[in-house]
Formats: sequence, structure tokens, C-alpha cells
Amino acid sequence: KIKAFRAQFRGVRDRAFFLYRLAKL
Repeated sequence: KIKAFRAQFRGVRDRAFFLYRLAKL
């Protein structure tokens, strides 16, 4: 479960970064 949670957190972080880049542009 910890591994899955970590993977999910990574996905959320990537999505947040992607949105941040879009907002910046």
C-alpha cells in the first residue's frame, strides 16, 4: 500500500507541476 500511495503522490505532484507550467505560460 505504501508503494502505491507513493506512486499516486508522485502522479499528483507531476500533475500539479504540469498545471503550474500551463499557468506560467
